[in-house]
Amino acid sequence: MKMYHKIYKLSFYFIFSLIIIQGIFAAPKVSERRQKLITYSLSLVGTKYVYGGTDPETGFDCSGFIDYAVKNGAGIQLPRTANEIYNSSRILKIDPKEKEPGDLMFFKNDPNSDRVTHIGLYCGVYRGPITEFNGKRVFVSAVSDGPKTGVQLTLISERFWKNHFFGYGRILPRTKVQAQNTKTQNARVQKK
Repeated sequence: MKMYHKIYKLSFYFIFSLIIIQGIFAAPKVSERRQKLITYSLSLVGTKYVYGGTDPETGFDCSGFIDYAVKNGAGIQLPRTANEIYNSSRILKIDPKEKEPGDLMFFKNDPNSDRVTHIGLYCGVYRGPITEFNGKRVFVSAVSDGPKTGVQLTLISERFWKNHFFGYGRILPRTKVQAQNTKTQNARVQKK
């Protein structure tokens, strides 16, 4: 079992290094700054999960991972916890229809609670060598429970994440091409 885990982990690192080199995820549909954030975040895949962790050498929890990735991949300092990040004035809450790769995703363990308990980074539609992900929307986060833990790429469509999803937040400006397309689409709708 340990040998399988080591082989899986090495294969995973190899595949992600290919993905990062090729820019499979968002490029060229997002801004260079958003792509840099996504690429940097994906370079941390495989880092172990540690409650309260804020560093790739020792491990990350979900908010420690996002804070570290956003600080080093986009030059933005965020608060420490998922709930504080969600409630920060730096975060623009957006409609799911407006999401684009590089936006934050927020989750709650208890849908009746006001407290956000998990955070990830939306990466967009996956196009790459992992067949089970191909053509599906994914995000990256530091996961504490389940069959795999640590920083990992995850399908948004997985039942757990769908059931606990709370909202999207924006820390980087919209990609201009996408913003222009939205304006054009809105103008077409108004003319009809």
